[in-house]
Amino acid sequence: MLSGYISTAQDVIDVINSCLVNKEGVLDFFSNGSFISLHIQKGHIKGFSVPSLDTSHVKNRTALLFYHMSEVLENPEGFFTFREDIPSDNFIALEQPLQAEELVLQLQLVSQELKNLIEKIITPFAVLKVQKPFEGMEKYEEKSLYEIIKSSEDSILNTLRKVKELFSEGFLDIHQFYQMDVDRHKLLTEYVIKDVEAKKINLITILENLQLNKFTGLVKATDQSQEFEMYYVKGKPISLYPINYDVFEFFINPNTSMRISVISMDATSMNLYMLRHSENKSMNHLSGDFLEVGKVFMGMSRSKSSGLIVVRMPKKKVNILYEEGKMRGILEEEQAHIKAVSQLRIEKPFWVDLILYEPMGNMASIIYLFLINLVYGILLKHASDTLQSIMGQIASSDLFMYEEGSIKYRRRPKEEDDVVLAFLSTLLDIGYRTLGQKKLEEDLEVSLQPYRDVFKIMDVEEFIKFPNESASR
Repeated sequence: MLSGYISTAQDVIDVINSCLVNKEGVLDFFSNGSFISLHIQKGHIKGFSVPSLDTSHVKNRTALLFYHMSEVLENPEGFFTFREDIPSDNFIALEQPLQAEELVLQLQLVSQELKNLIEKIITPFAVLKVQKPFEGMEKYEEKSLYEIIKSSEDSILNTLRKVKELFSEGFLDIHQFYQMDVDRHKLLTEYVIKDVEAKKINLITILENLQLNKFTGLVKATDQSQEFEMYYVKGKPISLYPINYDVFEFFINPNTSMRISVISMDATSMNLYMLRHSENKSMNHLSGDFLEVGKVFMGMSRSKSSGLIVVRMPKKKVNILYEEGKMRGILEEEQAHIKAVSQLRIEKPFWVDLILYEPMGNMASIIYLFLINLVYGILLKHASDTLQSIMGQIASSDLFMYEEGSIKYRRRPKEEDDVVLAFLSTLLDIGYRTLGQKKLEEDLEVSLQPYRDVFKIMDVEEFIKFPNESASR
């Protein structure tokens, strides 16, 4: 397999010329989030494939190839691969094989014509309307330029020049813009609060506002020694990373050295961005010396996978979000701040993480862990003779561990809420037997009192189910 980086239109042309000489296989281009594959056979292009391409009403396959390749030429920052492979069933065969020289020559002309025309109609997906009658006007009425190109029986150059002429003479105009799929799924991110000292704000008030405004995004708290991120969807927290039940204490008694940021983000992008906390990485901190990163991007597109690619460089980190094989966007992190960017620039040295999608919600597990430690604290204070039995259960567990005076998770719980709930139930049973129902409930009431406002704002009760009363009570 051949692969490499492209950064200019000339790079694209050079790759086409070199790969089409006496080679057979598939040439892939990946640029600006777009992915196109060409079926190469002995100096000719026999077909092409674009993910999620609607092939209905396609009369001019060659014109459609030129259109999608012109996008690569216009936005050449990306990667290519050539593989000696048999094209899959989703490849569209061209009406006639196309020579490399013809592709390069016409592609440059098409790109210039398309660029000039787009200045008039803004986007190929703008819907056109007929302003005054002319022969063949039914081919243009209520259609976008993209639809006109793929349904035209003329060459793409003649089609573009005809549309340009009709606009200039007043026969056509823009009717409306419809929102493209890529725009509906565009990554949106904005700082609501940026790097503010915790002591200068009222965190409880902020949590209330997040709830009332149905906020979606993340709350990030950092200092020199630690950080945490709490993720929200429609005003409700769904995850906290790293897993740490001390966050509730932080909200009522904030560490004054902490700095707070609140970043809004659409829910889908946030769920993908959250994957960087996953323990199930397909690739973990692999040096760029050992891989062609472009192949990773193309693999995500070809397999229509959802997930996250993280590229770490000495001064920054970029997170590339994929949804069903489509690049949803790029989040760049530099000096602890994140922003959405449109171009991916990778500098050596770099290291790569690859994480395929999995649900990352863990709020119930956090709350259970808080309650477990709350009950454990009461037993430690009033029934220390039970601790040996509790430590024995923890030592034999593959989920729990005891560290620095607290019960913690050895690993992130997944579908194991029943195990966590069973352990909480066991601690409550011990409390009922040793302290009695009244004393245990009084101590629980006192211990929970400082957190009630935070729990109410965060809708804690929605995430948990309490153990059934033990038969031993």
